[in-house]
Amino acid sequence: MKLFRAGRQENLRSITLFHALARLGYEGLVITSPAETYVSVGYFDKTEEIIDLKKCEEKGIPVVRREVGGGAVLLDQNQVFYQLILKRNTDKLPFRIEEAYRKFSEPVIKAYRRLGVETEYRPINDIVVKTNKRKISGQGAADIGKSFVFVGGMLLRFNTKLMSELFKVPEEKFRDKLYKSLEENISWVERETGRLPTYEEVEEALVEEFSKLYDFEESEIPPEAVSLADKLKEEFISEEALLEDTGRKHRAIKIKEGVFVRNGLHKAKGGLIRSEVYIQEGKIAEVKIYGDFTLYPKSALRNLESMLKGTPFEEKALRNVLQDFFTKDIDFPGVSVEDLMAVIYGE
Repeated sequence: MKLFRAGRQENLRSITLFHALARLGYEGLVITSPAETYVSVGYFDKTEEIIDLKKCEEKGIPVVRREVGGGAVLLDQNQVFYQLILKRNTDKLPFRIEEAYRKFSEPVIKAYRRLGVETEYRPINDIVVKTNKRKISGQGAADIGKSFVFVGGMLLRFNTKLMSELFKVPEEKFRDKLYKSLEENISWVERETGRLPTYEEVEEALVEEFSKLYDFEESEIPPEAVSLADKLKEEFISEEALLEDTGRKHRAIKIKEGVFVRNGLHKAKGGLIRSEVYIQEGKIAEVKIYGDFTLYPKSALRNLESMLKGTPFEEKALRNVLQDFFTKDIDFPGVSVEDLMAVIYGE
């Protein structure tokens, strides 16, 4: 298997190169880092619903759609990527996807340990800090061509403020809460240790730990892969790719595995309704509902929020709670169960 020490790559090659190598049938490990700042959206993401494309354009930040699932993420030179490419018909590849995640997360966990951070695998595709459970690495896997790819990034430093500015939200005041949630749930090496390691240090840690799984032979990046990567860039950043309707409905913004936030805005006959919903492990951990509607008695709003807390964030369970709420002795003119479903769960 080949080892490609790609270093810092410009022209979005830090993400297009492994796609090109996989399509060309190469097998091996790529270690690289971006020379620029950009946003990568997952293969199934509906870009215009999750990312503020106008804000990205204003800031000169490219947006690229990768062929690997997972959520939208901000990528920059303070991250080091590991990209493992295996042929699908090989015994090097575990049979089940979660087994692959577990196996290939181990070298990354050990690399973090060498940098002074104790981490652990969080199914299905996160690595988190052991002490505080903050996400410190997001990972993804996909079939590309005849290859299976497993990719992820080690966070040496992360700009949560900029990431919060690039998400698309119905109203600006929610951005501060989104930023706070990112700060509470994401971490990076410098934050945990007080030290920013060099790219070379991280690269060596990853190479040595992945080499315990497979034997690698160092190799130059093939010119044909660079050429194809640059062609793929134009495809991945095209309007056709970014605005493709994947059929996905983003009901909330994913912060890390099991943690989501949602900001809802809905115009009912009875007035404008807003909501802030915090979801943990599939259930509503906190919810706030407010707006210019009329509700009597006014204490009923706090009762509704209490009823929703702990409810599974799924259509049937939410609808049952809301229907139960409307059987209470309340007066909520111009607002129905469907209106509340729209603002809490999504249209």
